[in-house]
Amino acid sequence: MDLRFWRKKRLLTAVVITIIIVASFAFLATLKFDYDRENNAALQYFASQPGMPDAFSALERLTPSDAVVMCWWDYGLAVKEWSHREVIEAYPSKEIADSVGSTRTLWGNLEAQLFGKWGSNEKIRDIALAFMLNEESSLQVLRKYNAKYVLVFVPDELEKFHWIAKIAGYNATDYLTYNDTTQAYEPTTRAQEVTLLHLIYEETWQPRHFTKIFNNDKAKIYKINY
Repeated sequence: MDLRFWRKKRLLTAVVITIIIVASFAFLATLKFDYDRENNAALQYFASQPGMPDAFSALERLTPSDAVVMCWWDYGLAVKEWSHREVIEAYPSKEIADSVGSTRTLWGNLEAQLFGKWGSNEKIRDIALAFMLNEESSLQVLRKYNAKYVLVFVPDELEKFHWIAKIAGYNATDYLTYNDTTQAYEPTTRAQEVTLLHLIYEETWQPRHFTKIFNNDKAKIYKINY
């Protein structure tokens, strides 16, 4: 009687453990599927934006196959997959992800921790610095990565300017403000010190070390002149 009891108990324990293991794998698979879906959604969003696909095609057409492109990190994966060019960084660093974690759901944070591919925080900070410094100082940073071209999107980079400046250690409103009345971004007098704003407002401040090779209503591609 006692032997049958312990056999049933062991069988029940094994069944419970099996159910837990299967449920855990199913849960992880669901999280992975959702994480991949969100990543694909970002690329699909880029593909749906007027002018963006043309820019990625032009980047491949107008640059040599071994070119390194400087762009903000969240366009990096699209550049690698669609333009087939190397970038300085294509993934967020863990520090960047943590800094914007409050914008994610609980599951989103868990998925990022489990499956996220982390980039280099040093590289992302260097990209931010290259954008925020004056042109001469920017070239010193870009030379470190052998970058030969720059890709920027408008107004996307203006919308991200707060984060770019913050990561580089600057106060964004010293260089760019938003006018609620006109619903437009307006550079301050100090904007002429900033490489990124030179590239965006090139008709106002003609870049000295960057030659524009592509321009549409959404994107601009520059060749870096060291």
